[in-house]
Amino acid sequence: MENAHPASPPAIRPGSSRVETAWPAVNDRQAAWIAALWTLALIAVNLFGHPTPFYRVETDLVGEYLPAAQELMRGTVSVGHYTFKGPGYPLLLAWLAMPLGGDVAIAARVLAPVAAGCAAWFAYALARLAMGPRVGTFTLVAMLAMPIQLRYAIEAGTDMPALAMMLASTWLVLRCGSARSLAVAGLLAGYAMLTRSNAAFLLPCAVLAIAMRPARLGRLAAYACAAAAPLLAWQWIAARAGGLPPDRNYLNVAWELYGYGVPWDRFETTTGARFHSMLDVLRFNPLRAVQHIARNLGAHRVQDLLQLTPPTLGLLVVPGLVRMALHRDARPWLVHAMACALLLAPVFYNARFALYLMPLYLAAAGASFEWLAERRRIALESRYRSPSKVDFATPGLALTLIAWSAWGGVSTAASELADAPHEVRIAGAALTRLGVAGAGIMARKPHVAWYARMRYVPYPTATRLADLPAQARAGGAGYLFFSGLEQIMRPGDAVLADSGLALPGFEQVLWGRLPRGHFYGVYRLTETHVDSATFATALYEALLRYEKRRPASPEAKLFVAVQLYEMGAPSEALKRLELLERAGSRDPAVERYRSLAYLATGDLAGAARACERAMTLEPQVAWHWQQLGEIRARQGNMKAARDAFAHAVDIEPANLACLESLGRAQIALRDFSAAAAAFERCVRLAPDNIALRRDAMGAWELAGNGMRVRQLFADGVSGGASPAALAGAPSPTR
Repeated sequence: MENAHPASPPAIRPGSSRVETAWPAVNDRQAAWIAALWTLALIAVNLFGHPTPFYRVETDLVGEYLPAAQELMRGTVSVGHYTFKGPGYPLLLAWLAMPLGGDVAIAARVLAPVAAGCAAWFAYALARLAMGPRVGTFTLVAMLAMPIQLRYAIEAGTDMPALAMMLASTWLVLRCGSARSLAVAGLLAGYAMLTRSNAAFLLPCAVLAIAMRPARLGRLAAYACAAAAPLLAWQWIAARAGGLPPDRNYLNVAWELYGYGVPWDRFETTTGARFHSMLDVLRFNPLRAVQHIARNLGAHRVQDLLQLTPPTLGLLVVPGLVRMALHRDARPWLVHAMACALLLAPVFYNARFALYLMPLYLAAAGASFEWLAERRRIALESRYRSPSKVDFATPGLALTLIAWSAWGGVSTAASELADAPHEVRIAGAALTRLGVAGAGIMARKPHVAWYARMRYVPYPTATRLADLPAQARAGGAGYLFFSGLEQIMRPGDAVLADSGLALPGFEQVLWGRLPRGHFYGVYRLTETHVDSATFATALYEALLRYEKRRPASPEAKLFVAVQLYEMGAPSEALKRLELLERAGSRDPAVERYRSLAYLATGDLAGAARACERAMTLEPQVAWHWQQLGEIRARQGNMKAARDAFAHAVDIEPANLACLESLGRAQIALRDFSAAAAAFERCVRLAPDNIALRRDAMGAWELAGNGMRVRQLFADGVSGGASPAALAGAPSPTR
């Protein structure tokens, strides 16, 4: 079925003026040339201007996809690489690397812009199919100009290949092609799912679209068989390699629902470790899950219009979507988009997750511009009586907005390329010259290990600096890499940023400074055992040296204050923190540590004031409310403590410490039923924790609900707990 879009303006009555809109419309071949030229330019940028992977998406590239692609080229499958995504992207890299001398890194540099260019062409084809050639042309040009499109054409990862396959599959389904073309669409959809699992929405949408057409059974069979082929092939290969590990994407949903404001690394090892499936996540607090998902459906679309499109174009998207909804040919595409939005609603927002929606938004903006151009044409015809006139105003406005967006994207990309972590590549090359290939190196990201051909050992998030050498050696790491990223993620180790550092257990073997504030240090972790007192003395001297070298740096003063507090010198820490507070600091970390330091010195009122100020700077952080609750409890104000703990639980409903504190405060206030409910939520999070189960049993006993006490006891025994341990006096006041 062909689209019936007018190729020329309607006829004009004799004697009236004729106004034409200078709105270009390209054909399929011209669109392909435009996308190809853009792709070639981006390939050149990637090959010559992007030698070092970024720390965002390209962390997965360096740590997972490149090693997985190399293994696939050797005929090896390590299923541990595929806990969040399938093998689609590494397999593409392996195929593309073959004619490139086996260099999977170069393959990634080429694949990203090629996929982005293909995605732009299929976006054009979809928009042309739905709304005509003018809207298709606008969509193509706008998509190539979008900053996010430019970013992920440079930043190699799964996003652009998956987007290209998803758009291609959608176009093949919606264009009413033959069973053969639908088989290709199914194959692309199945492979896209192996690249990014959120492509799953394509399958039901395609089935619905095909089922509404003639000869549906044969076409459905062609699509379904082709879609199943890559998925079943992967299941068979994974089974022969030992079986797929559990899909851990449920952690992304858990983080969104219950981990507000908690860094991913900490959430994954604490609250997140208590969930084991998507069902665990949803049934922990079903009402909150439903409410949060419903809220995300709207909130994510607002963020789309701010991040996927520039705000100036975003204003035109909503009226354009209304026009598309009234247009029969556009409705199947809208159904695909709604299914995509629904699938993404349980997950935290990231603009790259919603890239599939960007072409639709741009097509909607193009439809709005087309409507504005038509209204202006009619107005000009009624106003002017000249024989003919060409109107450039509306297309000129559209082109100006697109050009402005492109300029912003190019400027941002140039800045990010200049600010790439080149220190990992330089340090990696230096380590290679030292002949340490194959040794373990601890770092926050795997980049330096990749360049040095060393074995990557993750930098722990909660280990004291004094214990770091021993933990590193236990994990097989004899070296430590420290740079600006490590300092951000582990500010307590910032003394390692100093050149010439002398600290027991750390032998500095490399140190360098780069432009734009970048630096790196590489330490050999020695085997020498140092007692804690000796290390504390050396660290104290290193801290003072660090502070003296940076007399005007508030960050250095805060760092030294934090370290002094953690070393058991809260009064010395307070002196520096008070200086920062009087200087007008608005860093919530300053107030957090002021609160802790006041608490350590016994000044409860000062601790409460500092904690409340931290809340004004960063209100939606559970730690602040938990801290305030502890302070109020020590002041004897249990009602205020209970309210603070309840607020902490509202922010992080799966935070075990907050729930336990809330239960104890409710016990103190003799609200036993509420305490029992809080402890029961603790039991659901940690069913093997006997102490928490006894707390819940004790609270129900105080509330007079013996049936619930017996049920908790029986559930604990059936779960493997010792009856003797559970039968101990179940009191929540332990």
